[in-house]
Amino acid sequence: MKLYKELAEWWPLMSPHTDYEEEATLYLALIKRYHPRVLRAIEFGSGGGSNAFYMKRHFSLVLSDLSEDMLAVSKNLNPDLRHIQGDMRTFDAGETFDLVFIHDAITYFTSEADLRLVMDNAKKHLNEGGVLLIMTDQFKETFEPVTSHGGIDKDGRGFRYVEWTYDLDSDDGVTETEYAYLMRDENGHVTSESDHSRSGLFAMADWERLLLESGFKANFERMEFTGEPGEYYAILAEQLPAE
Repeated sequence: MKLYKELAEWWPLMSPHTDYEEEATLYLALIKRYHPRVLRAIEFGSGGGSNAFYMKRHFSLVLSDLSEDMLAVSKNLNPDLRHIQGDMRTFDAGETFDLVFIHDAITYFTSEADLRLVMDNAKKHLNEGGVLLIMTDQFKETFEPVTSHGGIDKDGRGFRYVEWTYDLDSDDGVTETEYAYLMRDENGHVTSESDHSRSGLFAMADWERLLLESGFKANFERMEFTGEPGEYYAILAEQLPAE
């Protein structure tokens, strides 16, 4: 997506980190229920680092993302954190953690094979007793087409977007999202861009099965976000005892 590459500098105006305080607080409460003593954590697909901005107050945190441009955004917001550029399916942080957190970046994977690679890599990065928290955007059981919009003005610039997600083919396990962006620079010049993404649409049973194959027990936790329509579930995956 352009938004994670050449347009990444606009991310803080499309999705300001202040919008993430509520959800980060909910994730922290969920993590504490399953693992009360998380000391060190890593986020796969950390994007602009907005959740990390709030989570880092509670434990040591390492951030990783495929996009160097998004990591630059995150480094500006979280200069105190270690950042790693890499693919969450394969990268190696060189250490293990009490928690692996994966936000909505995992939604972009459209095959079970890729999900398994991510889950296996998460397992490799966990200490004994460590947990995996996944916050995918959608499940087959709960998906509904949605249109949203947003953006803010800051430091003389402005950004607005419209986002439209739909399921073009109900049999292919993939949803489509179209984006329209309007960007106003410091001189008042307005430009526009369009963007597109595809996301995997898997059933809860698929997630449960794949996690089990990777050595996890999946727990689905309903999440209530203020002002967010639809049903959202976090997956808190506990490691199974080694056989």
